[in-house]
Amino acid sequence: MHFQQQLKAYGQWKSRLVEAIDKYHAWLEKYDLATTEVVEAILGMRRSLESERITIAFVAEFSRGKTELINALFFSETGVRLLPSTPGRTTMCPTEIFYDPQGSYLRLLAIESRLDKASLSEYRDLPERWLQIELDPSSPLQMQEAFQELVAVKRVSLEEAKRLGLYHEDMNRGLDVPPESVEIPCWRHALISFPHPLLKEGLVILDTPGLNALGSEPELTLSMLPSAQAVLFVLAADTGVTKSDMEMWQNHVCGLDGKSQRHLVVVMNKIDALWDDIQSEASIERSIQAQVKETARILGIQEGLIFPLSAKQALLAKVKGDVKLSEKSRLARLEEYLARDMLESRREFIRRLITQGIGQLVTESHQVVTSEAEQLRRQLDELRSLDTKNQGMVAQLMEETREQQSQYLQNVDSFQASRRVFAMQAKRMLDVLSPKRVDQIIKNHTRSMEASFTTYGMKQAMKAVFDDMSAVLHEGVKVVEDAQVLIGSIYQKFAKGYGELKPPVFSIRDYQVALEDLFNQGEAFRTSMSSTLMEQHLVIQKLYATVLAKVRKLLHQVHHETANWSAVALSPLVHQIKEHKKLIEQRLAVLRKVSQSREALEAEIEKLEQALAPLLMQQQELKQIKSLIEDRETMAAPVHESVAAVS
Repeated sequence: MHFQQQLKAYGQWKSRLVEAIDKYHAWLEKYDLATTEVVEAILGMRRSLESERITIAFVAEFSRGKTELINALFFSETGVRLLPSTPGRTTMCPTEIFYDPQGSYLRLLAIESRLDKASLSEYRDLPERWLQIELDPSSPLQMQEAFQELVAVKRVSLEEAKRLGLYHEDMNRGLDVPPESVEIPCWRHALISFPHPLLKEGLVILDTPGLNALGSEPELTLSMLPSAQAVLFVLAADTGVTKSDMEMWQNHVCGLDGKSQRHLVVVMNKIDALWDDIQSEASIERSIQAQVKETARILGIQEGLIFPLSAKQALLAKVKGDVKLSEKSRLARLEEYLARDMLESRREFIRRLITQGIGQLVTESHQVVTSEAEQLRRQLDELRSLDTKNQGMVAQLMEETREQQSQYLQNVDSFQASRRVFAMQAKRMLDVLSPKRVDQIIKNHTRSMEASFTTYGMKQAMKAVFDDMSAVLHEGVKVVEDAQVLIGSIYQKFAKGYGELKPPVFSIRDYQVALEDLFNQGEAFRTSMSSTLMEQHLVIQKLYATVLAKVRKLLHQVHHETANWSAVALSPLVHQIKEHKKLIEQRLAVLRKVSQSREALEAEIEKLEQALAPLLMQQQELKQIKSLIEDRETMAAPVHESVAAVS
């Protein structure tokens, strides 16, 4: 329940951020300050925040108790083993569990779809290609029965298994002759939706089967796992780190550590295999700690990131309400880690993104309003000290104001020239990062890929597209940084006349790093033992399609964010210049009137006081919005020093 409470708190915190975005949008509309570009940027941030999910991926070889662990962590209140995890009945296809408001269902994608060019993400938009089984959330037994499809297998000819990339020659070891038929999974992928409280709060569970699935599905290895906020690598205490465990760890898991606020931990399951009525508790504890130490040494991680537990006993304890057995199962420490370290880390990550996005816009608005209020105060002070009988003083002020107006007009001409220069730079940025340019590069290389009938030729085509995409992003980084320098100089040039406004900060270097990571992951997958053992032509084709889909999405995102930034980069300065013009005109009008009588002066002072009041109200409204965005309250303290340090 503790994890559920913390996830709920996380959801409430995100709701407050959405509220802050809505309040700021309403504030802009209320004071007629909303522009199409700014509104589009704000709504994009809102959509991203609402669609954000917490994904926990479970990775393990067969028979490590991974699915039992999922049952124990999340679904024990059903009173049954919701997902099939009995001996000999292990999940055979990657499974995603989430909440879809559209309904409760189990969708299954046929294994034969591996022969098609469409990616898993593309198949999501083709519901007719999935077998759908309706689920009854009020009946755990009905759901349990439906989920038996996750372990379904069938026998096919050896040639068919090879064609699907699900058989390699190493499987012949110990056999005099190859078998005529082999057993393969019925399904390639499964999607499960039902209204569980945790899932409704935004939790997504990714259950991945053994090494063969990771080695034959590049999209799973290069897209789904890297997108998870936490990856739990499950081992069995009774077997230790086996050869296949180590291969999975080295080729598909350990490289996920330390990237994008992702948490990677090891679960050493089945410690109940070490329980022994003859041995003392102290002796059993020493055995467990010895296993932890050895596992940490082999995998090269800190001992604090290894969680020894018994998922089987934890599930049993939760179903029966056995507190003593629950403590003995040791599941609570893992639950605490997920509840505190992972969620709090994710919260900090989202907070930084929001602060850099909507937070920066709110800060700029606050700076503009504050500057306007200060100028009004100066005018008030000036009028309050004015002697209407002293016509010379009034005439002098009018002359000074006309000079300011003349200077303003010169500044406007200079600003418009600077604006045109930036518009040219912005066009250059968007041309360099143009989706059409990216898509044309992909199209050209895809032709080369399809024309190649050799694995070597396909690999060369993949390297060529990597090089071209890297060149595009490298050029993009350079032009964006040039634009950032230009914007800085424009703000600095007009800082004296229009306040100390700071230009919006923007960089795409993080995308450059992400692209390099993606290419490195793709190369590691291509050369990994598991993919080498599969049918190379099929694997390389799928690897190529997966990497290109991610590259295309990444570069299109870069273009979108660059366009948004270039559209709003000068907005605070434009707003400030317009307000400065309005204030000069108001000042001249006021001075003309107050030169006539004391009554006119008092009337203008009253008008300025009335004009100042809404500005002070705007300041207060923006302050409240900022407080929602900058909410620093943490959900909980870290559970373990060593874990927190690595996180």
